[in-house]
Amino acid sequence: MIVVMTKFPVNPEYFEQFKTIVDNFGQKGIKEQKGFIKMEILEPKKLPIPHIPENNTFIIVTYWESLEDFLNYTRSEAFRKAHEKQPPRDIFAGKISIEVYEVIKEETP
Repeated sequence: MIVVMTKFPVNPEYFEQFKTIVDNFGQKGIKEQKGFIKMEILEPKKLPIPHIPENNTFIIVTYWESLEDFLNYTRSEAFRKAHEKQPPRDIFAGKISIEVYEVIKEETP
């Protein structure tokens, strides 16, 4: 299984606006893509612990049966539609990054 994490550093004053934007993610055909398992959208939370820096990074995590399935999605019409309207640049506090992992061990209850 492949896990893709797209990380969005968001300026705190735009958190609510960004949450509205990502609420529509997944509505443009990703669920119908071959090999798609699931998507999670993670919102950063502040820990009330001194000396821990604030987290401003939203993460979209998608799970795929294979790397080939994910790459095929990136070449699909669904991907193009999902990425055609980009949020304003001032929403972001830095560069968006993408990390891809392969699950080598999984434990469930």
